[in-house]
Amino acid sequence: MLIYWIFLGFAAFMALLEQGVEKVNPRVNFVWILYTIALALFIGGRWKTGGDWGNYYLNLEPFYWLTVDNAAVTSKDLGFTLLSIIASQFTTGIVVITMFSGIVMAVALLFFCLAQPRPWLCMTVAYPYLVVVCGMGYIRQGIAISFILMGLLALGREKIGRYTLWVAIGALFHATALGMVPLGAVVSRRNRLLVIALIAAVTIIGFRTLIGSRADVLVSSYVDVDASSSGALVRALMAALPGAIFLVFRKQFKLEGSSRLAWMALSAAAVASVPATLLYSSSTVVDRLGLYLLPVQCFVYARAPDALARSNQQRQLFALGILLLYLVVFFIFINYSDHAAAWLPYRFYLFENGICLECGGPDKSY
Repeated sequence: MLIYWIFLGFAAFMALLEQGVEKVNPRVNFVWILYTIALALFIGGRWKTGGDWGNYYLNLEPFYWLTVDNAAVTSKDLGFTLLSIIASQFTTGIVVITMFSGIVMAVALLFFCLAQPRPWLCMTVAYPYLVVVCGMGYIRQGIAISFILMGLLALGREKIGRYTLWVAIGALFHATALGMVPLGAVVSRRNRLLVIALIAAVTIIGFRTLIGSRADVLVSSYVDVDASSSGALVRALMAALPGAIFLVFRKQFKLEGSSRLAWMALSAAAVASVPATLLYSSSTVVDRLGLYLLPVQCFVYARAPDALARSNQQRQLFALGILLLYLVVFFIFINYSDHAAAWLPYRFYLFENGICLECGGPDKSY
């Protein structure tokens, strides 16, 4: 358990030292490079650690034993199918998959955090759920969210096409990311009708290509069975709070153009996730789609101290309060959540006896 707290504690300590800046400096320094490399190894080098690790271990097996065409039928998304084909060229292919996801998430967080006035506070907020739960529990969706983070940065610079491309890449790993494509049309201010038409076309084509053939499976898996997720309401409330803060005090955040419209739309969706969780019979659907709203927490809380406080002392108190909130959140998750055992103890591949999936070893317990 200690390794989890080392990463969170370091980010929180660095956040305490931050003063906040009016003009964001996206330059990468040595500390951020080391932390990003360590985070990528932490996420990607794990062994039998994380909520869905065992499922992905099993899902990779057909790529060893069957032809590519037959194995691909068992996979779900084009990008992840290609990743699985590459991974199957290695005896411990699951590590290739987790390492890819770790690198993508760590790099995406590096750029996203450095685009905020308090980057270490942003990382601290991201760590408990986006990094540990999503990045180490929902591999495909974690990869998709990482690309969406890059897309949101492009959207803030009025790059609608680039945003759409990033989201489309994410959808290759988890098709539900297509739900984020229309955000580009919502915030578009130039050639609005043309942009809306193009984004609608991309969404429809993407849906037919990535989801159409298995829409019935998705519906039966999540909707028809009324699947529920423990803690879904709490997670919705955690997203709704920063969303409400941004909507109420949006002028103080001093955003303009597409960036302001984008975060207003995402914040409104975060607030709406609470009644959706309460009213919709399948909380798992709302909970999984709510993962795409995790950036709202990172973005708003990384800017709230400087946007809302009037003095340096108030800014530090705001930041300290946010840090304490997420330290408590992580403490509760890692000690008392229903599925915490899947993350404990943390195991690193290089310290384990390697497994040959093609041979089937005595440690093959999944």
